[in-house]
Amino acid sequence: MFPTLNYLINYLFGTEISLEFPPSFGTLVALSFIAAAWVLMKELKRKESLGLVQGKTLEIEVGKPASPGELAGQFALGFVLGLKLVGAFIDADVFRINPQAYLLSTQGSLIGGLIGGALFAFLRYRDKKKKSLPKPEKKKVILRPYEMTGSITIAAAITGLIGAKIFHQLEYFDQFMQDPIGNLISASGLTFYGGLIGGFLGVWWFARRQKLKLIHIADAVAPGLILAYALGRIGCGLSGDGDWGIVNSAYRITEDRSYVTVPKEDFASDIRQDGVYRYFAESPQEVDHAYYPKPQALSFLPDWLFAFDFPHNVNREGIPMPECQATEMTYCSRLPMPVFPTMVYETIMGLLIFLVLWLGRKRWSVPGQIFMWYLMLNGLERFAIEQIRVNSEMQLLGITLTQAELIGALLFAAGLLGIVFIRKLSPWLQRL
Repeated sequence: MFPTLNYLINYLFGTEISLEFPPSFGTLVALSFIAAAWVLMKELKRKESLGLVQGKTLEIEVGKPASPGELAGQFALGFVLGLKLVGAFIDADVFRINPQAYLLSTQGSLIGGLIGGALFAFLRYRDKKKKSLPKPEKKKVILRPYEMTGSITIAAAITGLIGAKIFHQLEYFDQFMQDPIGNLISASGLTFYGGLIGGFLGVWWFARRQKLKLIHIADAVAPGLILAYALGRIGCGLSGDGDWGIVNSAYRITEDRSYVTVPKEDFASDIRQDGVYRYFAESPQEVDHAYYPKPQALSFLPDWLFAFDFPHNVNREGIPMPECQATEMTYCSRLPMPVFPTMVYETIMGLLIFLVLWLGRKRWSVPGQIFMWYLMLNGLERFAIEQIRVNSEMQLLGITLTQAELIGALLFAAGLLGIVFIRKLSPWLQRL
């Protein structure tokens, strides 16, 4: 796996870069937001051309010099960047051990921060000076919907990440209580549905503030949401962040990284060997697994699509890798038995759902229909993948299920009911 991008670069080009940054998962999350923003902008342009969303008139003042508040804000931004970037370079050995903890601490280069702050403040002062007028003027401009894409994306990103973190801590509350600070600053540990709920609240708040009809914004956001989800799952796969499936008991991986198929009855003894089960459950009988060798019809596919042990995973879970521990690499663990790489399956399903929504968006003309299809297909996808995915379970009315299964089922039901009754619901939805 490639917990940080230098692992991927070293793998592709045979280099030996030891600075373990930036995190693969974080990088893919950033790219997923960019992709979602691009899709949203395209949709807002299309909806504006149909008269479904309108811009707003603003009165702005041009030609003013930079205010003290602006300069202070730019200085603060430059100071933080200089503090951390220069500090990470100077304290490379400390930074590489735990980049997230370093970035969220008070550590850094004070001189770098002061230089960065002064530079940012000077650049803003010079830019405003060039555009200043002898007498500032007021003018009216139209802020078009697609020009709000950045603000909508930022609102969804901030509230979505907060929601994802909160839901993950609630789902794994025992782990959170063992190390609250470590869990909060970890680059992993994000629950998608927490992000979806948090992001929705952020978009709802923004739409209300800008007097945009939420239902049209929801339709515009839906294709980008599932595309971002699919790209985010690539980040999960690259980093090996623990978002994997149950054990595929049909496979073992040898020391030379080759795959071998074993008889079904071997699992009972293999899982007990050297206490392997301890990495998956408290007893061998509790280890979730499924025996699924690669079908003959799919023999052209690589074995790792069916079973993978996630070497160098970012969570450092599993057993040590001696050949890795002899180097300066930080992430030197792999799972003792291969599991289903569910994030790969979710990436594929996410991309397929995106294509359905993207190709169908012009056919589904009733407001809210695209978003209802998104809810239904996303809920169905997540409920299905939970059948072979490792997750925390809970009891509800005597039924054992995961948090994701419950929310997935509710989203599917809401989407299905919405599609059936969309024409009756549409007038009410447009008032939101």
